[in-house]
Amino acid sequence: MSVELETKGRIVVGTDGSPRADKAVDWAAGRAAARGLPLLVLFVVPELPLPGRTAAAAQIHHGINYMADYLAEAQKKVDRVVEQMRQRYPNLDAKGKVIQGAPSYVLTRASRDADQVVVGARGEGAPLSVRLLGGVSDAVVTHAHGPVVVVSDEVHENPGGPVVVGVDDSPAAKAAIKLAFDAADVRGVPLIAINSWDFGPYDAYNAEIWDQSVEGITKSLSELVEELLADGKAAHPSVPVEIRVIRGRPERALVDASREAGLVVVGSRGRGGFAGLLLGSTSKHVLRESHCPVIVTRG
Repeated sequence: MSVELETKGRIVVGTDGSPRADKAVDWAAGRAAARGLPLLVLFVVPELPLPGRTAAAAQIHHGINYMADYLAEAQKKVDRVVEQMRQRYPNLDAKGKVIQGAPSYVLTRASRDADQVVVGARGEGAPLSVRLLGGVSDAVVTHAHGPVVVVSDEVHENPGGPVVVGVDDSPAAKAAIKLAFDAADVRGVPLIAINSWDFGPYDAYNAEIWDQSVEGITKSLSELVEELLADGKAAHPSVPVEIRVIRGRPERALVDASREAGLVVVGSRGRGGFAGLLLGSTSKHVLRESHCPVIVTRG
């Protein structure tokens, strides 16, 4: 990325002009307007080969000012997107920028100092090959330095729904708790904190013993969650909080909760992840199957 971008403190969203990206842009614009933050809409176009290096490159660059014309048309497209957002959110401070490079690299760099980066994604209705291969959203979430919001083309819009946050004692989850409280306060909605655990298979002949253990574990984890939420409650006393300690896989519990939610917040890697893991299995699963937008945080 040769051009320096003004990303500090902004909500940055990527677009390619598609309806899928429009949904992410609109979400980002709404959040920027609600929080009084500036919005930067990035249209990242590929860098073309230098003229003369190959016969194909010569064909690509044939004609005077081809690249200038190409970039000018791209700028017109992003300007139209920005103007639509300004009309929808009159107080929004929004700018659009065209930049050459790899979209995932540009947006990952922007995450170094942006308030958050927003990307669109293909939902569960996309072809299996697309979902397995991943794309820009996967790369940005995996390598980002700060919070990334993924807005699938199939998510529902439920701005009055609660903010759901996955809670454990990992650094990334603690960052998620802070962001979730901030989001719930701005939206004026409740916060649902979910801690999920699973023993795996157990001996059915000793079910009564297990039942006693489950009760004790649930109580202990509830106390842990209360402790982890204490600072957030003190900073945001007007936010109603519900704690759910659930036996089962955490990804399933979060996806189920996303049906009623307006936003899900998860840490990039939970307490059970390997030290070198960039993105945990729970986060990956929630990103793919959530029914509402998801924010992934880092500790």
